[in-house]
Amino acid sequence: MPDNRKDKTGGRKPGSGRPKGSKNINSMASVRKLEELGFDPIEMMVRKYQEIQAKLDYLEEIGKHTSGAYAQMTATQGTLINNLMQYGYKKIPDKIEQEVTEKKPISILLTDTNEKEKEDTSNE
Repeated sequence: MPDNRKDKTGGRKPGSGRPKGSKNINSMASVRKLEELGFDPIEMMVRKYQEIQAKLDYLEEIGKHTSGAYAQMTATQGTLINNLMQYGYKKIPDKIEQEVTEKKPISILLTDTNEKEKEDTSNE
C-alpha cells in the first residue's frame, strides 16, 4: 500500500489534537451536574478548612494540641490549602537551574611515538 502522506516524518504534528486547557465533554457535563445540585467544591473546601480550624483552636484551648487527632486535622488542612491554591494561583513549573559558564578553547597535541622509537632515534 503506498504512503500518500505529505509529511512522512511521523510523530506529533503542530496544531494537532485537542487544544491545551480546553474542556472535554465529560468535564463540561460534570460542571453542569454540580451546578444542578448546587454544590460548589471550592466553597465546600473553604468551609471544611474553617471547621477544622475551629476544632484545632478548641484542642489548643484544652491542651490537647499534641494528640494524633490534632496532627491529622492539621495534615487535612494542609491538603485543603494545596487543593485550593490551584484555583488561585498558576502552578509553578519545575525549573532546573543551569550555570552558564564561558567555555575557553583548549589545545591538545597528539604524538605517535613510543619508547622504542625514541631509543632508536637517540642512538643514531
